[in-house]
Amino acid sequence: MPDDWAQDEPAEAWPGDRFICLDLHHGVVPAQQTYLQKWRNRGVKVWFVVYDLLPILMPRFFPPEAQNQHQRWLESISQFDGVVCISRAVADEMREWLAAHEPHRERPLAIEWFHLGADVDASAPTRGLPDDAPVVLNALNARHSFLMVGTVEPRKGHAQVLEAFNLLWKSGMNVNLVIVGKQGWMVESLIERLRSHPELDKRLFWLEGISDEYLEKVYAASTCLIAASYGEGFGLPLIEAAQHKLPIIARDIPVFREVAGENAFFFNASTPDGLAQSIQHWFELYAQKEHPKSDTMPWLTWEASAQQLLTAVIKTN
Repeated sequence: MPDDWAQDEPAEAWPGDRFICLDLHHGVVPAQQTYLQKWRNRGVKVWFVVYDLLPILMPRFFPPEAQNQHQRWLESISQFDGVVCISRAVADEMREWLAAHEPHRERPLAIEWFHLGADVDASAPTRGLPDDAPVVLNALNARHSFLMVGTVEPRKGHAQVLEAFNLLWKSGMNVNLVIVGKQGWMVESLIERLRSHPELDKRLFWLEGISDEYLEKVYAASTCLIAASYGEGFGLPLIEAAQHKLPIIARDIPVFREVAGENAFFFNASTPDGLAQSIQHWFELYAQKEHPKSDTMPWLTWEASAQQLLTAVIKTN
């Protein structure tokens, strides 16, 4: 960046101030630990937002270095005043991790939580539709479409879902599977299966990097959201689905229970066959209009989310 790109004055911090590190910085926080400690010694409260502990709890889903990086980061932030997690489930996991790894402290680390916001229209949504968007949307509207939203990475469950739909298609179930998300890590074999799948652009659609405008239209054209993640910090697609009154099929993990409550159909299947049976069962309920509805699921605006975060940090001495 050129030197005159922006005005960036040195930050001043004084007793009674609160510093909140909003983003995840594996390298920056340990490198600046001494400086932040000087602020803390001056009377500044130093807090960090924690999105998840997944690289530690589920290392098999991440590159080899991720576990150690996350461990060092947690050890660094645990030296300060508090953390605020993006769900109660993550806060519970943080407490469990601290019970096993907490460094010596004179006072306990404060642990709070809040929920993320979900009013994309109040942010700066991206615009633009590809040339083939009308064809894709027509195909999604032509039959029942099951939607997955999120980076294609191992913990999201795409491989199990794809195999489950292979079984459903083989059994004669004429439905679409729509995957929205860019390629992540450790999924090369899955990506090859997607790109060479005989149903690709017929009943299987992979939309790799689409705008918020296009995603809104995809939600509107879909029948149901499938949230198959083995672990999450929050689960924003569940709320996006509820905003579109879209039914939800979700893996039965604590954070999805926290976010969706009774407004989703939960599954515990560990195999593609088990998931295919769960989807068939949901479909039978859907045909009878007896499936769980997401219409009344509560959610926050970003303004309300920010207020929750502020309250959590300010209320703690």
